[in-house]
Amino acid sequence: MGSFKTLIKTALPAAVLVGGMAIGAVGSVAAPAFAQPAPPPAPVGEVPPAWAPPKPSEFWNGHPVVWFSGWGGRWGVWINGSFISLTSNPVTGGG
Repeated sequence: MGSFKTLIKTALPAAVLVGGMAIGAVGSVAAPAFAQPAPPPAPVGEVPPAWAPPKPSEFWNGHPVVWFSGWGGRWGVWINGSFISLTSNPVTGGG
């Protein structure tokens, strides 16, 4: 009888552990995989007005140079959702 109690004390927890691991493995396979959403498209800029200065270049540091009407209008690039100005304000001639 003593060996039966020892068997129950060691085999039962081991069986529960193995069963739990098996259920966890099946659950991880059956769980739906969610992919990261696609990043938003890069801003393409706006149509520059007739008075805009010439475009300084087509690309800067691998990013397309675009016109942005904010701050009086200027040429620059969008990087990580932020606009980096490459020209000064053509109306005031300042930053």
